[in-house]
Amino acid sequence: MCQAIPRPVLQVSGDRAEVMYDGVPTWVTVQGIPDLAAGEYVVVYAGNALERLAAADAEEMLAFLSGLEQMLAEAVE
Repeated sequence: MCQAIPRPVLQVSGDRAEVMYDGVPTWVTVQGIPDLAAGEYVVVYAGNALERLAAADAEEMLAFLSGLEQMLAEAVE
């Protein structure tokens, strides 16, 4: 299952960006996001960067998802 999750941009080359994907640098396609730069966040879905996301919003969403994963893991135990 694919999820649209914020990913930090490591570098940009043409119409591709390298993002950190669960601890692994991964290249994704970028189209329609002008002037994207390393250090920004993008929402990635199915190997495509869909939109730029403010760092504060991205970090809030990542913290929420991390907490959700932890709650689910504890519920299974």
